Amino acid sequence: MKDLLKYAPVEWRKRDEFCIPRNPFSSVANKDSILLGGSRLSFLAPVHRPKHSNLKQTLIPKKYDVLEARSAGLRVDLSMPNEHWGAMCLLSRTWAFYGPWMTGCKGELFFNVAIVERFKEYTFNAASFFNPLAFEAALVNYLNDRYGSENWGGNLSHVPRHHGPVHWKSISHFPVPCASFKIFNRGEDPNNLALPDNLLVFPISDRHFVEVCFVHEYYSRDEHGTIAFDTAPMQELQDKVVKSIELKLSPDVQSMVDKVKSEVGSLQMCKNFSPLKWPANIYPLEADSGSEARQVLKADV
Repeated sequence: MKDLLKYAPVEWRKRDEFCIPRNPFSSVANKDSILLGGSRLSFLAPVHRPKHSNLKQTLIPKKYDVLEARSAGLRVDLSMPNEHWGAMCLLSRTWAFYGPWMTGCKGELFFNVAIVERFKEYTFNAASFFNPLAFEAALVNYLNDRYGSENWGGNLSHVPRHHGPVHWKSISHFPVPCASFKIFNRGEDPNNLALPDNLLVFPISDRHFVEVCFVHEYYSRDEHGTIAFDTAPMQELQDKVVKSIELKLSPDVQSMVDKVKSEVGSLQMCKNFSPLKWPANIYPLEADSGSEARQVLKADV
């Protein structure tokens, strides 16, 4: 009760003195789950309705199988520079972190889960996304289209608006190839990197993959522009959600994964994944860039 009063979700006093905001979820919440081609993806995603944000929080019904119900394919992702990719948001959440004694919202953590498809007419070859080398190569094309196509204008047209992937980590405990990494927003100054998309990706079928994304927004800064609160509670909640993610494969999908594993030996993605050279329209993908695995599929740029 004392914490509810101390960290009331209101702002009656504007103060940017350093503080530790409250995690909106102090107790363990039940897991939500999504059905994808017979496989079940589950995770912690408690609903929160912060007054500071207008983002609508969504969740696909548990018994609705996106891949089976939309056998004709997903809708074109209009945020991309081409029509090679389809996407659908499966879940979105916003979690607000309030400071003590009615000093308002200090920051928000945005959580989004989406399924992404490479349309059949633009497929690379017969390689399955369950093959880690093929998935890495497809991921290069996806990141080039999603982030690498954006650049600053005028005399700075050679400067990309994003930088990544960085902090690449192959996830070993997952039943399919899986990796986490960051894509930073980049200012006109190449050294100005901020507010990264924290991503986790893994295939769910031969040509579909899941993209989990976290974004941190900071609202409280001091007169020097330095973040004026402890961001650890936001990171702790993100880590808790990531650790809760589980994927239970359907028997058919498990058979497909086992077949690929028997052919390639390991489902682990590469240990190192160098940042891509962007803007992609100025620096087209080179055959020898980054991981050797990216040569498995030809880039379509």
